[in-house]
Amino acid sequence: MSDPASVLHRSLPESVYLLLRRRILNNDFAAGQRLIEATIAEELGVSRSTVREALRQLSVEGLVDISPRRHSIVTRMAYEDIRDACYARFVLEAGAARSVSERSGLIVAMKKVVARMGEAAESGDVARMIDLDTEFHGCIIDASGRHRLGSLWRMLDAQMGALMRSSIDRQHIALDEAVRRHQLLVDIFGVGTIDEIVAAMEEHYLGTVDDMAEAGMLTREAGAPS
Repeated sequence: MSDPASVLHRSLPESVYLLLRRRILNNDFAAGQRLIEATIAEELGVSRSTVREALRQLSVEGLVDISPRRHSIVTRMAYEDIRDACYARFVLEAGAARSVSERSGLIVAMKKVVARMGEAAESGDVARMIDLDTEFHGCIIDASGRHRLGSLWRMLDAQMGALMRSSIDRQHIALDEAVRRHQLLVDIFGVGTIDEIVAAMEEHYLGTVDDMAEAGMLTREAGAPS
């Protein structure tokens, strides 16, 4: 567990939530592991109600499954949930991409994020990689100028941590491979037609998930360890 003193720089529920989220995303708390309120509260020097509030937020994001017996289990998304979330993001981002009138500024922004992704991959920081993934795809949304579409897209942000952690576990994706896949999108935005861009985005979100499903590798229950 991280230094409890670091919890004090934000409101306690937010700090505990961020601390636990980071540990789950970095697999310090693995799928199937129990998180017990009393134990976490004692280690962090906070109240059980503070821990409970943090766990509720993690439950909303799909990272834990809360038991009425005062413990939670670290969970992973089922294949159907992974695919549905990926499809929703693809549809919204494809619409955004078709609305981008000038790509040069977008490409510069995407390249900067990919460079930071490379640094996160080198350090093995999954939590940072997940945040950067959201930032990368947000560049496409923002470049479209469609604010209502952006609002819809950001409603999906809450589950991105669970989505990517589950995808990494179930598809056995290395972080450097995740960087490569995002670089491919940068490349296609630089030279491709809009139809080629949309096809690449569909493959980015749905291609590997479907391949793994056909291989029978994404059929475990959501709470089962990988």
